[in-house]
Amino acid sequence: MKQTIMILALCTMAASVRADYKETMDSNGLTQNLQADYGFVDDNAGSDQSAKLQQAIDQVAEQGGGRLILPKGVYSFSGINLKSGVHLLIEKDTVIKPWWPDGSKIAVFAMDGSSGTEAGYVENVSIRGLGGKFIVDYSERGARKGEGSRVVNCRGVKNFQISDVYVKDSFTTYCAFVFTPVKDKATRGKGVYGPTDGLVKNLKNTDSSAGYGLVQMHGGDTIHFENLEAYGGGVTFRLETGSGGEHGGIHHITAKNIYCENGMSAMVMGPHSAQNGVVKVDGVTAKSCMYAAMMGPGYVETKYQGNDKFKPGIFGKGSTVENVHAIFGTDAAISLKEIVYVPKKYHKDLRIDKNDPKQKRIRGASIGAVRDATEGSWNPIIKNVTSEGFEYNKGVMKTSKKDRVNWKQVLKGLPIADELEQALKKVPKKKK
Repeated sequence: MKQTIMILALCTMAASVRADYKETMDSNGLTQNLQADYGFVDDNAGSDQSAKLQQAIDQVAEQGGGRLILPKGVYSFSGINLKSGVHLLIEKDTVIKPWWPDGSKIAVFAMDGSSGTEAGYVENVSIRGLGGKFIVDYSERGARKGEGSRVVNCRGVKNFQISDVYVKDSFTTYCAFVFTPVKDKATRGKGVYGPTDGLVKNLKNTDSSAGYGLVQMHGGDTIHFENLEAYGGGVTFRLETGSGGEHGGIHHITAKNIYCENGMSAMVMGPHSAQNGVVKVDGVTAKSCMYAAMMGPGYVETKYQGNDKFKPGIFGKGSTVENVHAIFGTDAAISLKEIVYVPKKYHKDLRIDKNDPKQKRIRGASIGAVRDATEGSWNPIIKNVTSEGFEYNKGVMKTSKKDRVNWKQVLKGLPIADELEQALKKVPKKKK
């Protein structure tokens, strides 16, 4: 009875929040329990139960879709592919410890039906916490060379919801929730260019790598994000659309209530060479971060230069970020490229970030509220920026490539310069 009430509440809330996702979960439809119906065992994540979960999803999909409930417990699985019509409901405080073989890169869940040969995409699917957030925990894994994890990888999916997830990271590679473009022509011919018509809300993570974060968008259309929060690591809402190549780009994206603490930034907008549509974000707050919001320029990556398909990227006219609030602190993750903007008064507070094995970032004082480095390549509308505790850069900082100088020049004579030099010598060089 309790589960039925929670399911009814989920249906009602999803229908009332946004029109991007149209609720298709039938509270009176097929409902299966992964423990009672498929032999799932709460074994404190002692065994890989991926095959059981995938079998359950496949069977529910074959019956026309329905709800799969995962009761509270501690489980291990990964590599799970959602199928059309299936809604996975995971009870509040359930812990998923991903099945993660040494040396591998994994996704716990995938929403992707694109195949390259047929017009394939999954639709009318969701992954939701039931009664509150469930937990995906790899907090003891640590950053390891050649490894990476995504909690949900979205690609060929239409009409979807992801909600109420708490990710406990340990400075590993990749963002937790990744949205990428579809590349196969057949699926694109059906109007699905990436994740389309989605609602993503109530997500939280801790201790992500400073170079990654909670959400990363390379591609997507008509998706609303709400109540995203990140602590201790990278970027909460990262709209860097470079990796999609000629297929990349995001359109009709809205977001509300984005928060970051002791990280790089609550949000980043960097178009690279993607010709993006309009993005509108309302409510951005950062505490003890490098910036609350960062806007980067459009440009053509070196590997695409000389290719007529590519030109400097943009975000569409009317793209807006408003109601931004930055709170000064001294535990921000600061990129080496941004050290030039750290006021001299705070140079003494700069220190090595022991959780960044690549040593691309250090820790120190917040730099400013908003950094606008677009230099006219596109024109963001930035409204109602406030801050507290800042002596410098209280509003929007306009910066240029011409400002950049080597971090060694900025830090010359400071103890951290020698520490950082020694730390960088220990970082393995990439093979060419």
